[in-house]
Amino acid sequence: MLDLDRALAQFPVLETERLILRQPVLADRDPMFAIMADPQVLRYFGQLPMQTPEQSENRLNSLKRSFEQKIGVRWAITLRDHGEWIGSGGFWRFESEHARAEIGYELAAHFWGKGIMTEALQAILQFGFESLKLHSVEAQIHPENHGSRRALEKVGFRQEGLLRENYFDIVENRFTDTVFFGLLGADWRAAQAKKINNG
Repeated sequence: MLDLDRALAQFPVLETERLILRQPVLADRDPMFAIMADPQVLRYFGQLPMQTPEQSENRLNSLKRSFEQKIGVRWAITLRDHGEWIGSGGFWRFESEHARAEIGYELAAHFWGKGIMTEALQAILQFGFESLKLHSVEAQIHPENHGSRRALEKVGFRQEGLLRENYFDIVENRFTDTVFFGLLGADWRAAQAKKINNG
């Protein structure tokens, strides 16, 4: 069983070499909109690009409610140097009785290929396995989302299955497959120990 009330009593701030992951706030409306209005970023997100800044304000309010209700936690991914919002990521669909959650994320297109999302995911997963005490984490992606696949595999996820035509893609206007990834806390901890021993 997850003790979300304890682990999420306050919004956790996570820090890495290049990033600070913090709570999203309404002041993030415009930078969020700039990213979420980009068709490249939203291509595999499951929704159409945003059309107005009010949509990003609504999303920020939804993220705030999710955290307050302990049904999800999503961090603003910002650059340590100057605090620029460049994306977000976090957990949702908590299955408390199974100590499991799903992970999701997005990143501004001009930061792709720089290892930013891998760095952010490492911090998010560390919090998930060490503080939330998750047993496992899942991720579901479009089969053609190669960038997301690479990021997941770099932090230890393994493909566990393929769901055929289970998802209606509103961009393609057709049913598409979903690639199912999973990561066990035991495997994540073993990988971290290996890094330390090889370091």
